[in-house]
Amino acid sequence: MVRISRASGTLAFPADFLLVACANPCPCGRKALECRCGDAQRMRYARRLSAPLLDRFDLRLRIDAAGSEAGESSEETRARVCAAIERQRGRLGGTRWRRNAHIPAGALEVLVALPRDAHAAWDDACRLRRLTGRGAARVRRVARTFADLADRAAVTADDVMRAAWLREDVW
Repeated sequence: MVRISRASGTLAFPADFLLVACANPCPCGRKALECRCGDAQRMRYARRLSAPLLDRFDLRLRIDAAGSEAGESSEETRARVCAAIERQRGRLGGTRWRRNAHIPAGALEVLVALPRDAHAAWDDACRLRRLTGRGAARVRRVARTFADLADRAAVTADDVMRAAWLREDVW
């Protein structure tokens, strides 16, 4: 829900969205070799995005210049994503949630149960990366999504490590 409050009253609207954001690595936005920004400028620029805000992003990824490697086609990706969504719907059918992203932290232990090796990887990631509760829950949800995309019933330690890696600091 999105609530808009004004002096005349409050309105509530249903909301289900995916937020994608991007930022330059420094104020000038130039390539690394062309950048003339100093370390202090870059640090000041990076601090504009607060840790609590960044903690709310499931994936944080640095993207450098595009490479020449061709990945799977958009059609193949779409088919894989649609199949993963169907797996999520089937698994979450008896609940009020439709996607892994919707599962509240309190229900993750039951709905996103981790095998022993994956749980150990999750514990290690939480400790080594000093993840907040929110960050730990997001890693678990993303790992479950990786398993869904790969058409696997169980989350693997590799899924957890990939999900944790995608929460790296990008500055």
